[in-house]
Amino acid sequence: MSGRNWVTVRTVACLMASVLFIVIAARGASSREPAIGQGFGFAYDPVQEITLVGVVKRLVSQPATGSPIGLHLLILSDGKVVDVHLGPYVSRENQRALRAGELVQVIGVNENVHSKNVLLARQLVFHGHLVTVRNERGFLVRNRESLRKVHDSKTVMNGGIQ
Repeated sequence: MSGRNWVTVRTVACLMASVLFIVIAARGASSREPAIGQGFGFAYDPVQEITLVGVVKRLVSQPATGSPIGLHLLILSDGKVVDVHLGPYVSRENQRALRAGELVQVIGVNENVHSKNVLLARQLVFHGHLVTVRNERGFLVRNRESLRKVHDSKTVMNGGIQ
């Protein structure tokens, strides 16, 4: 093979290798792109939100190994205990108010974490207060404004959640 043909073959091979590298890199990057509300390994899809009403069994500050870090609320609803993840930003005032026997309403998305169902709470209503735990995309909210009074008489009646 002449010197000139050898340069052409090498150039084409380098170009093909570069294109292949770019395609592989792009596929790898797209597979790492987060899903809706993806954060810390959980996908939060607002379309999958449910509303759960139940009675507080207990507040867990040290979750089991493999569970999401932060506060968990164990709620008895329809005869089942539901693990509700509240995260690390719930105020001390709200933590004290979430006592066993309290009626609560939780809006969130169920997620399977290490073969265990956990309800990722977005909003929590109790004692006539609405506590925002996550935003609409599922990211934990950390602010002083997360607690506000609920004025909707359909949501809060006779001191309880309807």
